[in-house]
Amino acid sequence: MTETLPSLPIRDYRHGGLSAYAEEHAQSARQLMETVLRGFGPARHLLRRALPWGDRFAERHLARIGDPYLPEIRTIREMLGVPGPIAFALSYEFGCTARGFPGEGVLFRTLDWPFAGLGRLAEIVHLDGPAGPWTTITWPGVVGALHGAAPGRFAIALNQAPERQTGWGRIADWVASKRRQMRETGLPPTHLLRQVFETAPDAETARRMLLDTQVAAPVIFTLLDADGRASTIERTESSGQMLEGAVAANHFMHAAEGRWRPRGYDSAGRLAMAQALQTDPGLDALSPPMLNPLTRLAVALRLDGSVTACGWEGEAPATAVTAAALPAPVPPDEIIGV
Repeated sequence: MTETLPSLPIRDYRHGGLSAYAEEHAQSARQLMETVLRGFGPARHLLRRALPWGDRFAERHLARIGDPYLPEIRTIREMLGVPGPIAFALSYEFGCTARGFPGEGVLFRTLDWPFAGLGRLAEIVHLDGPAGPWTTITWPGVVGALHGAAPGRFAIALNQAPERQTGWGRIADWVASKRRQMRETGLPPTHLLRQVFETAPDAETARRMLLDTQVAAPVIFTLLDADGRASTIERTESSGQMLEGAVAANHFMHAAEGRWRPRGYDSAGRLAMAQALQTDPGLDALSPPMLNPLTRLAVALRLDGSVTACGWEGEAPATAVTAAALPAPVPPDEIIGV
């Protein structure tokens, strides 16, 4: 008998936001942090003891740069009653592949992460901001945005940029990147992307924010707008390069100063596969290397604001393909969340 996979939950928090989402699904948020810790194997015991220190260090850094979401992150930490939410807010360790199809109004992306279990925990969440509604696929307790669709405005996905090489090996590269990130005064890239969804009234404003705003770490954005324009923005902390066409993996396609190591599983192969796609491949028809042992999520973001998503655990689906359109406006006095 074939097992029926569960659909991704669909949540409506247009009148409560991500803090209300975390509060009403606090147990799921704690489960998410525990899932991430388990991914570190025996080192999780040491990391668990270090989380209070990590929270304090991250809180001081976010306060120093004036991060607009720090009050919300503090609230979530208090609601959950466990250490880790502030330190996790600076987490930036994943791989992705993105490809825009302007003719179809679709931005397709996969997200790879080394933490088993994330695929089955993902949820579709409807949100709102001063510039209008938007929809993302995320997890309770996560404050930044990795991707989203804003009807009539744009669809955007965030890819982690390659890693600077020090010449002393991967561990030294990782330590150096974290030290540099803590010295920067720009926003974490996921916080910038959320700010764009909440405040950018149109694609040109979004493009300028993504291209010009100082960020705490290198990042790659793919942007598809309502006028049919597709762009890839490759960023270092203080400068950016815009390329025509929305396609990216985890290495830079233009020459950037310094030596860089691609991130994720076969970044060059994933990019080549994405570039070869002529139409949206569909979430249930993925193949290697875009589908690989680290795949946790596949998403189709549409310019009408609808999304389709599927959780993965490596090369096996963890959820059914789930579609969600932005619901009709809800009066503020109605109960939020489902």
